[in-house]
Amino acid sequence: MPRPLAKTLLCLALAIFSLSGFSSLAAERSWVAIFGTADCEDCAAVKRQWQEELTAPEDPVLIFLDIAHPPNYRRLEQIEAALKIPAQGASFPIFLVGNRLIDNIDAFYELGDELFELATVQPSDPAVQAVTKPLATAAATASAPVVDLLCPEDASTPATTAAATTIVTPRLLYFFQKNCKKCSRQEKELELLLADLPELTIDRFDVATLDGLAILRRAMNHFRLPTDDTRNLAPMLCWQDGFITGRLADAAELKKALARYREPYETFWQAPVSDAERQAEKNLQQRRLGKGAIGLIISAGLIDGFNPCAFATSIFLLSYLLYLKRRPRDIALVGAFFCLGVFLTYVLFGVGLSFLIDILNRAAWMKTIIYGGLGIAGVILAIGHLRDALRYRRTGKTKDMALGLDKQTHQRIHTWIKRLTDHKSWLMIPAALLLGAIVSSMELACTGQIYLPTLAAINADGINLRAVLLLLLYNFFFILPLAIITALAVMGVGAQPVAAWARKNVVATKVAMAVLFACLAVLMFSLI
Repeated sequence: MPRPLAKTLLCLALAIFSLSGFSSLAAERSWVAIFGTADCEDCAAVKRQWQEELTAPEDPVLIFLDIAHPPNYRRLEQIEAALKIPAQGASFPIFLVGNRLIDNIDAFYELGDELFELATVQPSDPAVQAVTKPLATAAATASAPVVDLLCPEDASTPATTAAATTIVTPRLLYFFQKNCKKCSRQEKELELLLADLPELTIDRFDVATLDGLAILRRAMNHFRLPTDDTRNLAPMLCWQDGFITGRLADAAELKKALARYREPYETFWQAPVSDAERQAEKNLQQRRLGKGAIGLIISAGLIDGFNPCAFATSIFLLSYLLYLKRRPRDIALVGAFFCLGVFLTYVLFGVGLSFLIDILNRAAWMKTIIYGGLGIAGVILAIGHLRDALRYRRTGKTKDMALGLDKQTHQRIHTWIKRLTDHKSWLMIPAALLLGAIVSSMELACTGQIYLPTLAAINADGINLRAVLLLLLYNFFFILPLAIITALAVMGVGAQPVAAWARKNVVATKVAMAVLFACLAVLMFSLI
């Protein structure tokens, strides 16, 4: 269910509940707990909504526990243990509703009316009651719809236990990835571990960096792990003779693993990363795109340049210049600066979209959605272009093709061409540049079908010099057909032979586009 709709339903349920007279259930006031942080936007939204909608004395209380307060975080762990949760929630906020722990904000919103039914059924298990007693007490004495609770230190976890397992200068290696959900909670476990082992040194490496990948390569070689895919291991915690990856490692098991080290020792990761290691990782990253992918990008640019909607515009431009009886020199100037205008506009669009893709890719779930969505779109477009090829082969009419610019957009482009090619002075140069920018922007709805997934492939590893060079390479081959048409016009070849050639090869172009989209779809799915 989309989050806005889920929020609306929850808001409606809150309003209905506040008017529905559940006072008979309020002998022991019901409550819902939320574990999060002070800067958690989802937490703030839930608290604000609760304060606005649930103000009656019989309404459930929302208890907020900031996990930055260590006893609050320990309380969450105790609740998880008492409820026998098989897999701990990887990210915050985490909600306790009756006997249920919910670690997904969307799932919480989707509860709707069920939220209040669950809230009234408070834990019956004595073990759960024991660890939730401070929450129930806070709810019973609450004078506001939302209560911020700081749990007291738990006497059952005495600090003296650390002295029994004193560790000499222990070291831990931690691999993380920005915006990794599991990594966010792993940080809290490491904080607890540091509280017990203040002498502990945690060496942290982001697997999105060259140094992080180089150290990760060392770890995988040390533990003899397969090295075909190193990016799906975060969070990963290593000590000299063991590791935990792919799940939350709690402080207790890490402390136990480190307890055997009583003397100072040298770890496999302490030596600084060498330039050779960085270069090796850089080469591996570059190889991911490889010669095959570079060939695919060149093919994508070239096929996009021969795209019927873009190619037809180029032919119309040059035929109109010939109709105006422009000199070859003027045709060369207008064509060259039109090409430059198209090139610069597409590069600017590409840079902007690349930054957008890079920002969205920082969230693992968003990256999955983007590349999965583009992969599905590639399959659909491959089928669509193949269908267009069959239709054109049968009827010979471009109007029977579904994927392309509509007639109205073509007419607007032709109007702009006529308006901006009427200059015979030096103004024809800036006019041609402007025309290239306008026409390419209007064609983006058609040519962008190839451009967007290609940009996603180029920026799969982030924005870097290689990505920029590949972007320029794509756009060079995109304008190459237009440059060839301009050169033919300057040499005296009329627009009609070129147009006839284009019509003759519509089916081949459409089939090539279908194959290209199929390849792009495979590439998109492989990058998830």
